[in-house]
Amino acid sequence: MSNEESLGIFDKIRKFFDKIFKMGENDVVILIDGPNTLRKINGKRVSLRNILEETKKHGRIRAAKAIITTDAPSSLVKALQTSGFEIILAKEENIYVTLAVEAVKAIYEYQPDIIVVVSRDSRCLPIVHRIKENGIKAFVAGFQPGFSTALKNAADKVIDLELLGE
Repeated sequence: MSNEESLGIFDKIRKFFDKIFKMGENDVVILIDGPNTLRKINGKRVSLRNILEETKKHGRIRAAKAIITTDAPSSLVKALQTSGFEIILAKEENIYVTLAVEAVKAIYEYQPDIIVVVSRDSRCLPIVHRIKENGIKAFVAGFQPGFSTALKNAADKVIDLELLGE
């Protein structure tokens, strides 16, 4: 066994015991379905600050990522960057594929206790199931109108977000 292999095994063992004997806050990852949740609805929109505040109630944010399309307005990109979100660009038809890939990456990269999927769309249902299959709590955050009942029922916890006027 090479030194790299033994270091890799040692690192996995250390992470395993760190997780078992962890004290304190949960590690949380936020994944936002941008086109579904970051657009205006009836002149109102969800607050990025509200998403962060609601998530912080459940633990320490390890990563915050927003999946957006290339046609997202520059003001949204700036607001996401200012709020500390990593921006992931996706083609309109690949939003949910990109969201699923980011969820799987988060599971293995951050080994979080909770992943918060910010979406109202039932197309995120398989993502929520995959998160839970890996022993991680799956929270969904969204708002009405159009917050999928199936998505809410599959989640370990639902975070209701408010739409705010500008």
